[in-house]
Amino acid sequence: MYFIEKQNKTPAGEETKTPVKSLSEVFQSENSCEIYLTADAGFGKTAFSKYLAVTWCQVHRPEMKYKKYFSEDSITAMRDFEFVFLVLLRDCSDDCSIDDLIMNQIIQNLSRFPDMSKDVLRGILHREKSLIILDGLDEWIHPKIHPEKKCTKVPKTIPHRNAREKCVILTTTRPWKLGVLNLKNSEIDKKVELVKLTSESAQTLEERAISKIKNLDVAEAKILAKQLNKKIKENKLEEMESVPLLSMYLISLWCEDIPLGQSKCGLYASIIELLLSRSLSKHPEMEPTCQPSQSDIPQCFRDHEHCNQHCTYLKTLGKLAFETLFSETKENTLVFHKSVADKYLSPNYLKLSLDSGILTQSTEKTLLKQISKVSFSHKTIQEFFCALYISCQNESDVKNIVLNKCKSLQSILDMSTVFVFISGMVNAEIITSISQEFLSVISEDKITSEYRSTADWDCKPLEDIQDMYISCMKENTSDKELKLFCQDFFFSEDCKEVKYFSYLPRLAVHNKNNMASININTDRGRSLREIIDSCELHEVFQINKIYYCGKEENAQLPVLLDKSPKCVAVRSPGLSTGSWSREMLKTLQNNSLLQAIDIQGFEMSHDVLSDFLNYIINRKIMTEIILWQLYCTEHEHSCTFSLDFSQHSDLRKLELFQIPEVSQLKVNSQVKHVKLWSINLGEMSLPPEMANIESVYLGLVNMSASTLRDLVKVVEKLSHKVTVTILGCKIEPETEFEDVKQYIRSSQNFRVTKDDSWCLEFETKVES
Repeated sequence: MYFIEKQNKTPAGEETKTPVKSLSEVFQSENSCEIYLTADAGFGKTAFSKYLAVTWCQVHRPEMKYKKYFSEDSITAMRDFEFVFLVLLRDCSDDCSIDDLIMNQIIQNLSRFPDMSKDVLRGILHREKSLIILDGLDEWIHPKIHPEKKCTKVPKTIPHRNAREKCVILTTTRPWKLGVLNLKNSEIDKKVELVKLTSESAQTLEERAISKIKNLDVAEAKILAKQLNKKIKENKLEEMESVPLLSMYLISLWCEDIPLGQSKCGLYASIIELLLSRSLSKHPEMEPTCQPSQSDIPQCFRDHEHCNQHCTYLKTLGKLAFETLFSETKENTLVFHKSVADKYLSPNYLKLSLDSGILTQSTEKTLLKQISKVSFSHKTIQEFFCALYISCQNESDVKNIVLNKCKSLQSILDMSTVFVFISGMVNAEIITSISQEFLSVISEDKITSEYRSTADWDCKPLEDIQDMYISCMKENTSDKELKLFCQDFFFSEDCKEVKYFSYLPRLAVHNKNNMASININTDRGRSLREIIDSCELHEVFQINKIYYCGKEENAQLPVLLDKSPKCVAVRSPGLSTGSWSREMLKTLQNNSLLQAIDIQGFEMSHDVLSDFLNYIINRKIMTEIILWQLYCTEHEHSCTFSLDFSQHSDLRKLELFQIPEVSQLKVNSQVKHVKLWSINLGEMSLPPEMANIESVYLGLVNMSASTLRDLVKVVEKLSHKVTVTILGCKIEPETEFEDVKQYIRSSQNFRVTKDDSWCLEFETKVES
């Protein structure tokens, strides 16, 4: 596990990963009311959620025979909570508030508290230290409420919650979902990432599991684990081994002497064979209704005896998976009424599904009736069967089905696992054609257009699209190379993995003429020279956006900057400082398309710095100007420059931090976002007619109290929401500063969100 934190000392708040040393660290902090835990499918989000609940039970009602399974740290972490509520969001289709979710999924099923009311629950959550675990945000959508009790609360993207000081909410989700939700920093107190197993961890899991399954001592299990490891490498399944869910299936398959497969598709087909063989050995009377012809059997099942015999049944399961996963109402997609299963499965098929464990069944009791609900054993199993159904259609129907379900970036990501499975089941031309159609869907999405037209460094949803395509290429086991269409490229930490990087250049070279953005971080991955050479980036082509973060590679950077991008971001990593050369400046000056720039952490000679700033000042079509930690090598802090951006009528974002002394600062009134750090404003003020301003961030700024008062008066008149943050500023005279603060606190037009000796943050009140 890693904490994902934004670096306060870096301008755009790049994220850093810090290992989680103990469970106590996750929960122990004054500001830990909203915790988000992200992990890909099969990494153990639900298992972790249940582990927390079981640990809490051990704390409050200890069982000595189970003591060895719980660490002291886990016990300590959960001892703080008087109550724990585990809500499985996949089981919730009718409720949108946390209180209702708890009442209907938990409280009404507790025989000891049959008459507990919602008021009693609210009292508990208000008074007692409680942990609410919301598992599977990516598996939940806001329900359509009955017209008589219409929900008017916003946002509709997460379950509604009340502000409670003693209540900690831990939400688990797949990473892409958090990326498209676009939650504010203030809505996430801690972000934790559950990562894949290291090779050492996977080895330990294999040894322990083999020891249990075969009832062997540790020494014998270690020998067999090495044999399994060798087989996994032969089949090139090392990546699957790092995912706990898939690793356990690999172990079980190997112990049962069932082929592991050579791709994700092959592995899941083997999993189905394993489940069927176990069930059919106990129920030999479950004979297949008819023997399918060889041409009707999907390629992934052809090496499996039971899958061959029961192919018709498996296709029926595929139909059920498709109809539920892509239900038009978007409700009950993962957990559905038994009547839905009955619609597609005969009683014998349903019995086989439940006996084998492919499907699971649960019962909900209400005062008036008993409701049976069914679900696939894991979402990825449902996604595999869904892909099976789609791939069994004719080629044009496969394409139409996928494109009909993928009308936005979010819907493509929602279907990404299904799409990867499909790529392992159908011929390469279909996937190539679909990816070409995706180009316009992705380009027209708001998330994409915002990323490509700004200097922002991060766009997880677009990085997930690249990951999806790399996975598709890995799945393609045919002799024909799979050529996919992709426009946004990310060269970061994943590039350290040899297998990942072996596919990425192929994807990049094929898409040289399609590229819209290139995002490179050599501080976390491979060198810029290696990326440029392997992806043929030295060739001439035009691109929308270049983002580069890494130690100085002056000889290579102009190769990137020469692509005439509209948006350029070049940063030195962390707190290090690079050297900005005259050649790099000339490459920028030759760019007639530049609209957004973000330059951070560079030293320049006085002449280069002067020419650079004049170039930005005179380029009046800029939409974003972000200049951080720029130093003159000749005069250090004694340089003084005048920055006049008053003619930049398209400027929407201005950020300045630790640049040479500013003798004059002028900003166009159309600006929306202003962030100033370590700037001496003095009596200078922002324009009084800023009608579009949305955020002002002043950090360690020296300014007069009258300048602040003028800003407050400007903001107070605006009818839209504006956020103002004053952090560690020196504002004089202090008595007048205190008067201004008192005015803000008492004004009916402002809402103060933070107020202490170091920080004052307030926002305008906006009528609903």
